[in-house]
Amino acid sequence: MSRVLIIEEQGKIRRSLMDGLKKEGFEVCDGIRWEKAGDLLEKNTYDLIIVDLYVKSVDGYEIMKAIKFLNSSAEVIAIIPKDGYDTDQVTRCGIYDYILKPFQQKDLVEMGKKALEKKQLADKVRNLERFMNMDG
Repeated sequence: MSRVLIIEEQGKIRRSLMDGLKKEGFEVCDGIRWEKAGDLLEKNTYDLIIVDLYVKSVDGYEIMKAIKFLNSSAEVIAIIPKDGYDTDQVTRCGIYDYILKPFQQKDLVEMGKKALEKKQLADKVRNLERFMNMDG
């Protein structure tokens, strides 16, 4: 089962996202605030990380770079305010995709499903390449 981490500052939104993803069959780890995310990302591996970049204390671009450094194989979906970020620059940070606030939870869930499908295919290709290299 795919492991999902939600990094969201607002408790109500965090719980809502967790509940919605769990209903769809995702294994959702407890949602957390950014201050605790670094420790969790260093200790655990995730398949999908959903991060709200509307964090006043930290630069969102730095958050995405840190996530990809600490959990490089994870797919990342960024939640961004409509006028807060250069979407081209967000994409260049190596994320799967982004969604603008306000958003429908069902849209984020569908995006999450597609991100996990992509990751599963990439993992299969990586495993196949390793297997083929062992034979050669």
